[in-house]
Parts: sequence; C-alpha cells; structure tokens
Amino acid sequence: MAPVSSHKPMPPLSGVAFVKKLAKLSKISRNQSAHFALAVSGGADSLSLMALAAVVREKNNHWDFSVLTVNHGLRPAAVQETRYVSKLAKAMGLPCKILTHKGAVPENDIQSAARNIRYGLMSEWCVKNKVTYLVTAHHLEDQAETFLLRLARGSGLDGLSGMQSIRNYEGVALLRPFLDVPRECLHQTTAKAGLEPISDPSNSNRRFARVRIRNKMDLLSEEGMTAARLADTAGRLLQARQALEQVTENFMQTAVRLDEYGIAYLTYASLRDQPEDILRRTINRLLTPYGGYPPRAESVQRILDEVFLKPRPPKEGGKTINGFVLRFRREGLLIFREISGLPEPVIIKPGGVCVWDNGISIRVAKSSVLKGMLQIKPLGSEGLKAISKLGNNVPKNLPAAALHALPSVWLTYRKKSSLLAVRGVLEHADIEFQDVFRL
Repeated sequence: MAPVSSHKPMPPLSGVAFVKKLAKLSKISRNQSAHFALAVSGGADSLSLMALAAVVREKNNHWDFSVLTVNHGLRPAAVQETRYVSKLAKAMGLPCKILTHKGAVPENDIQSAARNIRYGLMSEWCVKNKVTYLVTAHHLEDQAETFLLRLARGSGLDGLSGMQSIRNYEGVALLRPFLDVPRECLHQTTAKAGLEPISDPSNSNRRFARVRIRNKMDLLSEEGMTAARLADTAGRLLQARQALEQVTENFMQTAVRLDEYGIAYLTYASLRDQPEDILRRTINRLLTPYGGYPPRAESVQRILDEVFLKPRPPKEGGKTINGFVLRFRREGLLIFREISGLPEPVIIKPGGVCVWDNGISIRVAKSSVLKGMLQIKPLGSEGLKAISKLGNNVPKNLPAAALHALPSVWLTYRKKSSLLAVRGVLEHADIEFQDVFRL
C-alpha cells in the first residue's frame, strides 16, 4: 500500500489579500481610483490574476483592471491561446487586449527575446492608455529559480538580489505582488475560480536553463535550499543593494548635472575619494536609462581604470560605450546618446504617445489639427540646418554629435518635410517632451 502524503493543499489567495498587496506596492488605497493592467499568458499562474481581479472588481468600483495577453508569433497555437484568454476575461467582466508581435521572430535566446517582446508591447500599451501599473504573477519559486540562474552565471550583488516587487520599465510601474506567494497557492486560486489553464510546452523543455533548474528544486530542498530560503536570501541581498543604490543616488544628486537636452555632466573633482563600487553604479546608471540595458561589466571597469580612478584627468577626446558617447573635457565629462544607437523613425498620430529610446515620452495633443504625417526621429545634421533657418539659437557649447541625437518631431505633407519640435531647443504648442527617467 502506497504511503499517504501528509502534504496539505495550500489555500487559494483571497481578494482581500490581493488588494492589500497591490495597495502596498502602488501606495494607492482601495478608495482611490486606479487602473491596473494584468499580464496574462493563460497559464495557471497568470490566470490567478484574472480570478482575483474579478473578485475585487465586484466589491470595489474604484479600481479598474485590463487584461493584456501577447502573441509573440513563436507558435501557431498562440492565436487560439490569446483568443481563449480574451474569452475568459470578458466572461469575467474584464476588458482584454490581444497584443501581437509583428516583427521578426527570434531564433536565438528565445525566452529572453520573447520576454523583451512581451514587456515592450505591454508597456507601450500602458503608456498609450495612461495606465501606470502593469501587474505580473511571478511567484516565490520564480524568485528562487532566478536566484539560482544568476548564481550559475556568476552574477554579483545586483543580479543575486533577484526580481524586485516594483520597478520602472519604460515609464510603467511593473508590480510583482506574489514574490512571497508559493506557486501552489496561485494554482489553487485559479482552480477555485473554475479556470482551465493553458499548458505551454516550453515550460517542460529541458533546452531552457530555467526548466533544468526547476527540475532540480526538489533535490535542492532536501539539502535545505528550499524555494522559500533561496527567495529569502535574495531578499536580504536586495536590502544590501538598495542601501548602496541610495548612497549612489545621494552622490549623483550632488555630482551629476542633467541639462534640458538630456546630457549628463560630471566634474573630475567630484569623483575623487569615492568608493569604486559607487563610481561603478554611477556609470551604470548614466549609461543605462535610455539604452534599456546596462553596459558590459568589462566596459565599465575599463572606464573606471582609465578615467575615474586615475589621479590625473584623461586627455580631451571621447569614447563610445553601449550607445552613449563619453566626451572628455578639461574640467569634466559629458555623457550623451550616440545617434547610431537610436531607434528607427516612428510615426505618431494626434493624441498619440511614444516612449522614444526607452527614456523620453513624446505626446501629441489630441486636439492637434496638423495635416500630414508626424514622425519622431533624431535631429541629425538636416535638423540643425532647419533650426538655423527658423531663427532659433543652437546651443554653442554642445558637441554637434550631442545635438544630432536630440529627439525631434517632423511633419511631412505633400512630400515636404518640416521640423516642428526639438527637445530643449524648439517648442510646439501641440507637442510635449517629458523625461521618463530623471536623476
């Protein structure tokens, strides 16, 4: 006779607990108006978000929820799966938007590429629809797996601190309220709501490192390395990381100046006697916000060794790293975006919003009566000439390369293009530039 398991199923999460978690992360009370977008793939984890949102919506008319589901274009079944999620959402009284990737399908590092596609589409929808919060169903075991994956890759403090419960992603607040909630608890929540989850074959495909790690979790638990303990370790490391980030923040507030053109300035005098790790974090912060990804560790170390840690200032000149230009001057350092690393031109319509280069929100007034095609692109040499013709003063003390990279809005009408607005240089009543990232 087989032994009887002593394991008791975990209880499902309640609507009250869900509200408390969202309120804590968003700092919005249940009596305040709020709109949350829910990232739902159709798996048992993410369906729990829909189940809980439906419960909360019945009792709280101050909070709105929208379901976002993504077709990455990786599997033929994705079309039916996103339709299934949409059908479930609408049956539960929740609006749903299917977001479809129309670009090239990734062939390498598929999971990472799919994640970038997914979050890119969802954050873009949130910005356009003025939804501040995007909620995911990452749970305790996800946190533990992430810790082990990064440990295997030789990550430092930042990587080993795991996923954060709240972080900024391209102007949207990404909320992960379930990082302390076991997977089973979410599955019970989905089951209680009577929802049938979709089975994604990639979740059992051993070609992916995360799947291989997941399959070893029971063995690790026997040695005391349970998911809860690993997640707790990541949490402790996060506290250490946050302390260092606060020190870095304080240093940058006094040492770094960010002007109206988005150019950062540092004096060599301000860098003296600073701990190497604080300088390293400062470089990462300055070379990451608009590019989306931090520079390679070896590139940062090279800058530290050649510029920041030397007793004498470097010779005047420059370097290009991670899509940024570092221009060395006698008194200090300038950092600005490299034009070749900027996105392709983007078409925008009246009432539209575009997060350009992951860092600048460009909004065109809905009431705009401009006729023609509106396009966002780097200013370039053509734009500099146009500014001069309009009689505007071009900043004399800035490198031409920095001016070329400024975001600008152009109007094309009857095959003729004209410059309408340039960040920090040329204003237009219908166009607003706003930084998603500030120091």
